[in-house]
Amino acid sequence: MSKPMRASRVMRYYLFRTRRLTRRQLGTLQDWKMRVVFWIGALLVGLVTVSFAWVAEYCASLFFQLQRQSSLWPILVTPVGMLLVTAIMRRTGPESQGSGIPQVLVVLKQRYHWLRPTFLSLRVIVTKFGLTCLGLLCGASIGREGPSVQIGAAIMYSAGKIGRLQQKYVDTSLIVAGGAAGVSAAFNAPLAGIVFAIEELAGSFEQRTSGTLILAILLSGVVVLSIAGHYSYFGHPEGALNLTHDWLAVGVTALVCGLLGGAFSRLLIAGSRFLSPYARNHPYRVVLMCALVVVFLGLLTGGATYGSGYEQARHLLSGESQGDWFFPLAKMGATLVSYFTGMPGGLFSPSLAAGAGVGNVIGGMFPGVSVVGLTLVAMAAFLAAVIQRPITSFVIVMELTGNRHDILLPLMAGAFLAAAVSKIVWLKPLYDSLADRLQEGEGMALDRARVVSADGGDEKR
Repeated sequence: MSKPMRASRVMRYYLFRTRRLTRRQLGTLQDWKMRVVFWIGALLVGLVTVSFAWVAEYCASLFFQLQRQSSLWPILVTPVGMLLVTAIMRRTGPESQGSGIPQVLVVLKQRYHWLRPTFLSLRVIVTKFGLTCLGLLCGASIGREGPSVQIGAAIMYSAGKIGRLQQKYVDTSLIVAGGAAGVSAAFNAPLAGIVFAIEELAGSFEQRTSGTLILAILLSGVVVLSIAGHYSYFGHPEGALNLTHDWLAVGVTALVCGLLGGAFSRLLIAGSRFLSPYARNHPYRVVLMCALVVVFLGLLTGGATYGSGYEQARHLLSGESQGDWFFPLAKMGATLVSYFTGMPGGLFSPSLAAGAGVGNVIGGMFPGVSVVGLTLVAMAAFLAAVIQRPITSFVIVMELTGNRHDILLPLMAGAFLAAAVSKIVWLKPLYDSLADRLQEGEGMALDRARVVSADGGDEKR
């Protein structure tokens, strides 16, 4: 073979290798399509979630303004508002009921793929957004973080369907990224979103898409930061703890929070099962009874049990109010009956408020120990006991209080110990238990989803 021919073959070989390396480094067209959909979906999650936060907080503050003018105002507003939420939900679709996290856990299971078009539809985004805000407007003890997870997952799922991504990305990666981005944007806590994706949604977390998932979470967080600025919900409360010297106070706090949080989970599941048959036949009677209990507890506590609980927790951390045992117990009761109505609403912020009440009381029992520090530990411990996700719980509290690393070890110890203690009272994590109830068909949402599927509303595989 002549030298010119050999040189030509060598040149063609190197050109071929260069093209292969370039495609491997830059990715295929499908790879870039997936990334663009992830990025656009993450930006939309950030925009919708920050709008959700603004509207929800405005509705809650409006209710408290009216309640301060007349403590009897909720006697009319709360029952009528809860009945209205139930009526709208039953008309538009009960798939938006409850927290939203159990629905995301269910649709991530491959054998429930036919639920995705129902539980993650554009209609769910609108109804979850509107009805959660309406619930806060009437004083229900609910949060917006759980709904933010379902809204985020629904936005990303819809973006994947519109972008016509391959089904394997739509089925898992987009839903996990959307739910995690919803947590990140709701709390303005990117690290909490990443941890939530790994800890709560670990069964569907795929290592090969973890980088794209984290980028989606960060993008949604950037949107929140650019609109709302860098802030933490509870400011920067002063109160450090030394785990070596304050171990007894931290241990008692974690033990109490673990028992109370486990009891809360057990009562929520048991109460839902007990009321479910009666609620199917007489839904409005159940809602009215629950609304009256919310009003009664609100009147006894001077309005402290209404709403998400952020304001009450902030006052306890700042020292503007002193806690007692009745507030956390009443807050737990108001949250339970609010959840029994089936109205959209989450458990994160009410659990943080109840934990703040417990920690504030226990802090007064240990002279020389920072009350604020124990209040923070109790917030993380009670949330960990309820959801049995200790890493997510202490990371959320840490980011909500301005990344206080001087209290990190007590937060970790309190969260892990409380989560372990809560298993004595209720073995299974709360959201997994609620997801099991959906899988068993205990609820209107699953029945409706089957009807939608039978009408040809989803993709059959």
